[in-house]
Amino acid sequence: MIQSKQISLKELIQKHDVIITAGAGDALSARIANDIDGIDAILSSGFAISAQQFGLPDAELYTRSDNVETVSRMTYVSSKPLIADIDTGYGNAINVIKTVHEFERAGAEGVIIEDQISPKRCPICVDETNTVLPAAEAAGKIKAAAENKLNKDTIIIARTDATNIEEAIKRAKLYHEAGADLVQPISRTFKNKEEVKRFVDEVSCPVSLVIVGWLEDLTIEEIRWTGAKLVHFALISVTAMHQAVKQAFTELGNQQSALGIKTPRTTHNQLVKELGMGKIAELEEKYLPDETIIY
Repeated sequence: MIQSKQISLKELIQKHDVIITAGAGDALSARIANDIDGIDAILSSGFAISAQQFGLPDAELYTRSDNVETVSRMTYVSSKPLIADIDTGYGNAINVIKTVHEFERAGAEGVIIEDQISPKRCPICVDETNTVLPAAEAAGKIKAAAENKLNKDTIIIARTDATNIEEAIKRAKLYHEAGADLVQPISRTFKNKEEVKRFVDEVSCPVSLVIVGWLEDLTIEEIRWTGAKLVHFALISVTAMHQAVKQAFTELGNQQSALGIKTPRTTHNQLVKELGMGKIAELEEKYLPDETIIY
């Protein structure tokens, strides 16, 4: 059931040196992340949504409405702030305004807008990255989002998919000037943590960093050393889920019986408990009439 918010994303950014988010592609993943200490916020990962909701690669094959509906389901079961991956914003600067409004209404407290052409292709899904928009056009989309958001506290994160570090720094500075609260590079821009730190130092504004690819080999101490503010572990849930379910289904296919399946599974009773059935029982007790009483 819906839970009251504990702390806003803006407050987290003001109070914490590093904010840890967990990527989620469905409401169950978001609910689990909500209950885990050490995870500050939730990222609605476009990669995870595409995989978990549609069984497809992250190539903008789902619609804005699909994305918004998934985010709405996540925010309903979580009290932690959610940052929405809104891909390219689903159009030009004018479309971006409507897009930001839709995600704000769905409960997102932050949005990530990337500067790829549309349809986008996830940089970690392809050998060659997609074409980026002209910098001025991309900056216009960020400006439109920042100046027309419904909630003054909504956090705008501008992602650049430029793989040349000089170009990435240039674009990040431009997007920050256009109104982005944070800027976000992609992992393929860098070869090592020293280059990440250089980016953070030179853009002179808070940096959002997705921990994928080679960045997953960094310790939290190394990540803190780079100076990144928002740190997203975007693919942990979807990769763990895929491995576990594939393994369990393989065992089921081989044995054609649940008996002896070795893949760790949550018990039925524990899952029912964690999904909040106890809260449902409390609400039934409070609001539904006692059927044993004749009125």
